[in-house]
Amino acid sequence: MKQLRLHLDLATRRTRRALERRRRTLFAELTETDRRKAIAGGDAYLLIRWREDVKRSRALFDSFFDQYDSLVGLLCLAAHQGIEPHLEEEYRERRRWFASNYPQRIQRLIEPYQVRDAADSVPGIWGPRSCDVFEALYLPSTIGAMLETDGGNLIGRMIRAQEALAAWEATIRREESAVATPIRYH
Repeated sequence: MKQLRLHLDLATRRTRRALERRRRTLFAELTETDRRKAIAGGDAYLLIRWREDVKRSRALFDSFFDQYDSLVGLLCLAAHQGIEPHLEEEYRERRRWFASNYPQRIQRLIEPYQVRDAADSVPGIWGPRSCDVFEALYLPSTIGAMLETDGGNLIGRMIRAQEALAAWEATIRREESAVATPIRYH
């Protein structure tokens, strides 16, 4: 009997998690107007969840932007002053952060805002490998390798990356303003 209860409890938890995931997915796909209607219809839980999701999005964006800004500053410094050992060490640290955080947490969020360019590639064993604008900034193993294989595209990459970040932040700002507006219950 005890084992049956444990199986039932586990099944219940899994079902709740699946339903919560489905609810979040459906809510994320709603337009702002539809969200407001759902919330005005009495689903305060959705409003709370939406606010939490927007806060998490802002925190993730701010964290990523700080790392990106630091990486760009480092690359610009190396391009102007030359490649020095302490800059290479700092690049390795930034590269580690991007390698562990960008593909898993950020890439799918910023992908819709990026403009792809054929010049965004990194050298591979079998020739150039296509990548997105952010990967092109952190995938080369060293700053020297990046500057040697850049082909004059670094500034254009940085501009496209900045445009993608600005568009992503604009979306977050719209969501923040929509969440901050009080909901009137009828």
